[in-house]
Amino acid sequence: MFRRIPRFQILCFIASIFLLMFFYGYSRGVKGGLGKGLDLTMTVKLQERIDKSSRLRLAESVGNIMEGSTFFASPEVSTVVVIILGLSALVDLKKKKIRWGALLIYLAFFLLVLGEIYGKSVVHHPSPPFYMIKNPTTVFPKNYINEQFSYPSGHTARAIFMSLVFLAVFSIPFGFARGEQYSVFKNKTRWFILALLCVAYMMLVAVSRIYLGHHWFSDVLGGLLLGSGFGLLALAFILPDPYNTKYMNS
Repeated sequence: MFRRIPRFQILCFIASIFLLMFFYGYSRGVKGGLGKGLDLTMTVKLQERIDKSSRLRLAESVGNIMEGSTFFASPEVSTVVVIILGLSALVDLKKKKIRWGALLIYLAFFLLVLGEIYGKSVVHHPSPPFYMIKNPTTVFPKNYINEQFSYPSGHTARAIFMSLVFLAVFSIPFGFARGEQYSVFKNKTRWFILALLCVAYMMLVAVSRIYLGHHWFSDVLGGLLLGSGFGLLALAFILPDPYNTKYMNS
């Protein structure tokens, strides 16, 4: 018999569907011109605020740091990271078994890529003009390619997806199951610090895409919805397997 599905997974699934539906509706709005004025205002204000801040006088260094942070959310690097995370969730070395539900991490990431392709090919949201780009020839990357359409921000979507899956693989599945303490980070303080670091990374990538002039605010918001939606969808399906093997195998 199937056991009752934990409430947390149900909430993740419902939130995922809501976010993905919101992404679709918001994408249609962006295609119709929603938020154009806000996009320009946000980019100009953010660039001026950082460049003229007395605490951030080295604007070029700030740009390099932000550009470097997005390197890990690039298509090539993020694909490698997701493969490693998927393998970490798939193989249980301690119990010498395979958690087949973890394969849904790859499916969710593939659907995320399709969502990004949909936005780029259907929404047709023009990228910021070249004169708004900060550090177009930094080491991340050395040669800048200005994409014709920028919605949604794939870097933002991938950063959020990787962060959510990372927390799930190394923390949530093992630490909150019926009070059992199987988490890699058994110490709650360490888990909290890890969660804060993931949130900080997601925020850094999101802000950097706007500050560097690679994306508009609407692009980043679309990436946030896309990454969160498929990230939570992965959580909804991979969480039962690590701590409830009878549920997955019955």
